[in-house]
Amino acid sequence: MTQNPQDQNISITPESVKQLVKSKLINFGISGALLLLAVHFARNSEWKKAGLCAVAAVAVWFVKKLIPRIDQRIDKLLDWIFSNAERLALDLWAKLTSDFEGKYYQRLKFDCREYEIRGINRGALQLENVFVPLKMAQKVAEQIPQDINYPRELINPLEQQEIGNLLVQMKRDVYFKRLAILGAPGCGKSTLLRHIILMYATRKQRRLHPKAPKLIPVLLQLRDIYQEIIQNPEIPLAEIIENTVKKLQASEPLQPRKNWFAKRLRESKCLVMLDGLDEIPDDEQRQNVSAWVDKQIGIYPDSCFILTSRPEGYRQAPLTQNVCQLEVQPFIREQRDKFIQDWYFHRVKREYNNKVDLGVRDRAKKQANNLIEQIEVSSSLKLMARNPLLLNMIAITHEPHQTLSNKRVDLYKEICRVLLEGRQRVKGQTTLLSAEQKQSVLKSLALELMQQNTQAFTLDEFSRREKTYKQAKSLIKDKLDRFPQVTITPEDFIKKDDIGVRELLSDKQQEGIYEFAHKTFQEYFAAVEIKDSRQENLLLEAFNDETKLAWWRETIRFYAAQTDASQLIANALNHANISVLALAYQCSKEAQELEPSVKQQLTAKLEQGLASNNLAEFTLAAEVKLADRMSQLNHDFLDEINVEQDSITVDSSYITWAEYQLFFNETSTPSTLANKRQAQQPVTNISFWDANRFCAWLSLRSRQELAEPGICYRQALKPEQNADGKIQLLRFQIPTRYAQLAYYLAAGKWKEADEETFQVMLEAAGSEKHGFLELEDIREFPCEDLRIIDQLWVNYSNGHFGFSVQKDIYLSVGGILEGSRTSSPFKKVLVPFQWIYTRFGGRVRDKEDEINKAYKAYQRFSNIVGWNMSAIWSIDPTNIRFIDSSKVNYSTIAPKGHLPTIRDSIDFATEWTTVMSFLSRVEACQS
Repeated sequence: MTQNPQDQNISITPESVKQLVKSKLINFGISGALLLLAVHFARNSEWKKAGLCAVAAVAVWFVKKLIPRIDQRIDKLLDWIFSNAERLALDLWAKLTSDFEGKYYQRLKFDCREYEIRGINRGALQLENVFVPLKMAQKVAEQIPQDINYPRELINPLEQQEIGNLLVQMKRDVYFKRLAILGAPGCGKSTLLRHIILMYATRKQRRLHPKAPKLIPVLLQLRDIYQEIIQNPEIPLAEIIENTVKKLQASEPLQPRKNWFAKRLRESKCLVMLDGLDEIPDDEQRQNVSAWVDKQIGIYPDSCFILTSRPEGYRQAPLTQNVCQLEVQPFIREQRDKFIQDWYFHRVKREYNNKVDLGVRDRAKKQANNLIEQIEVSSSLKLMARNPLLLNMIAITHEPHQTLSNKRVDLYKEICRVLLEGRQRVKGQTTLLSAEQKQSVLKSLALELMQQNTQAFTLDEFSRREKTYKQAKSLIKDKLDRFPQVTITPEDFIKKDDIGVRELLSDKQQEGIYEFAHKTFQEYFAAVEIKDSRQENLLLEAFNDETKLAWWRETIRFYAAQTDASQLIANALNHANISVLALAYQCSKEAQELEPSVKQQLTAKLEQGLASNNLAEFTLAAEVKLADRMSQLNHDFLDEINVEQDSITVDSSYITWAEYQLFFNETSTPSTLANKRQAQQPVTNISFWDANRFCAWLSLRSRQELAEPGICYRQALKPEQNADGKIQLLRFQIPTRYAQLAYYLAAGKWKEADEETFQVMLEAAGSEKHGFLELEDIREFPCEDLRIIDQLWVNYSNGHFGFSVQKDIYLSVGGILEGSRTSSPFKKVLVPFQWIYTRFGGRVRDKEDEINKAYKAYQRFSNIVGWNMSAIWSIDPTNIRFIDSSKVNYSTIAPKGHLPTIRDSIDFATEWTTVMSFLSRVEACQS
């Protein structure tokens, strides 16, 4: 890591050559030491020893060069050996000490090994093969307790995290012991929990994280157990778990050992996962269940809990304990593409009896690429593909004919057609009922379930189960009797695979309870029935009740997308309810038809919201305005255009006070605008740094909405050109690895940006595992990456910070770059002959003079940028550490060029010659 000053322009003599060779050999480490020994033995004519040392030196050198090329494979091999050895040992221990644990884990594996979303893809793919880790993050800082500080070694809940990191923190920090994971329908919450179960049940939790804690996983579906809780609010958690375990397998029910779970709960050895709080249909019952969960958390304060829900369901019944709320982030492009590639590979592999050859790989790759290309050129498909459920449906729909629809409602229509009839035709199977006939039955059933405010139904009219539709058998029979020359019973229609509705339904066979595979299927079929039977009044009634509106929301959206939504939206405008207006605006964007006059009324209503004192109404109106701006600014992402990574777009107008207030409300105390007349006027008197923070906030929003992690904004106006302090957005895109750095810089988090800079430099240089930069890494650092990092610092600091800023300062005080000290061609020719010149009495400049001159220039540079020395030049100039990490000034009042710190390791241990080498690389990359 150290650049030896003698490497640069020394006076060449026989003695100096010896010293140079010796220093170089020492720098080679073990291999150099062995060569020195070889030379020593050779000088003493001990040729055998000299030869052995030389061979050993070559072998060590070869291994040192080989290891970096294969270390990742070695790591994977060692990880596989250790994880499998651990798994086998634990399995053996379980059999020797407690046969129940082994059987329990086996049942969990059977229950969770298949990739399915409430019945979709049942038996087709293994979850382990296609699962893509989800990203989660908190939305606003106010959700984090103010008394919690996050040192570097702990995660920041505001940053996007995978579940493995969170599991590790569960054992380190009480704040992460209770997670509420919230997300939209189909975002992958349930699949995430099933994957956690699978990894723990197969003893592969190290795949989640190398340091994942050893816990006993427990998965409770709240829709299955809530009635037990309602009937007996004092029922212990251990008893609920035992009852659930007994139902894991119908063929061989597992009888838990007495107090087995109770003991492990008391010992804090369990990871309790509660899935689907929002799936409890009744608000009061949901609140009672939430209170019961709160109580269990209080009884077991050191145990780990994870609860999932849709956001609106959780808001109506939140946990009162100290809970970390996280939102599941939409898929970004990398996640989407990985899922598609894995999905197609394992589908094709399955067709060839799990054999893999070049033909299988090629076919899977072609089909995956075909799907990815169709998604890339369709803005609506890109938006839908951010949702794992919809992405899975897109893949299922694409597989038979390799073509896709680009509207959500059309996608559901196509996927239902494929599942109800198309797949049977592909397999050469005859169908007793057409897709239209099956849909006729299902849509009637779906609408009845929506009206009954439930998802569950049974064919047993005498069932005692509550919140279950019990007249399904008669309804299905009445519909089937209308089909001539077809004799099918309701039981056959629901249960038989060859009928073709099984893939749209999930069931609990031991209870005879059925549901649509996902609630969105029920909502889609209900919307189709409402349109076909002209029962729009059912939807209009929902506008009068918040609870009803939450239940019917997606059905209303599906309905509007299939018909003229003018009357629906016009009726919504008569309601002052913020939820109704938000839904009306969403429907206006998706409607198949909409009268211009109704659209104008909606626009006027939103403008009234900007002047409202009601925070919710103001927020809706401002959000609409900002969304309209962003759709225009990012039209190339939303339209069928491929965006280049270096694309830059400048907004055509200035940010308004209403839009800026949204940012202010999410980062401080929420309020409406004090001066309503300013709502649609440009903001003024905003500092450059506050404008940056606004851009940071907006960048995070756009990354989530567009699933483009590299999208960034910055102030297009330079302070000297912006006396009024307005904000005009400039949008650009960077590689994903620099997205976090861009956010830190825009947000003014200079310390985090400095640390992130070093981390991404390690990544760019391929030195993450080493944790430091070699001198060779610095001299060959990729210019493209160096320019990106530098420009981010320069742009977000208005030219105050950056590597190029530091380089200019260094040169201005007489700094010398590598290669410039012997700059003329004549001098370079003479260098090899200097020692001859000195032997005949000539005198050349002493090497100490050269080093001293270079160092004094560095001293002047370090004084200007405010770097403090931690050693004295006169003691040993080659051991100087250029900066004291405790005295770094992470603020905009720091001297120009103070940041980022130039370091070759995490502890700031950098020699001044290394700084010179780095600035030389900056100059080379700019030229």
